[in-house]
Amino acid sequence: MAKAETALIAIAYRYFLSVAETGSVRAAARKLNVAASAISRQLIQLEESLGVALFDRSGRGLTLAPAGAILM
Repeated sequence: MAKAETALIAIAYRYFLSVAETGSVRAAARKLNVAASAISRQLIQLEESLGVALFDRSGRGLTLAPAGAILM
């Protein structure tokens, strides 16, 4: 695995943890001082690379899916 790829995974994991803690992409974006769209994009890429859904998306909030709970 290349250094750049490892760095991107680390960023995506950091975003994942923040969303898991706050329950919201917007709240995580405020906490991390990044755009909510960047967090959403990274979460989607992380889920696609792992081949599983990490969050259950219902209404306005996000809750951990079983795979997300394991990743925590």
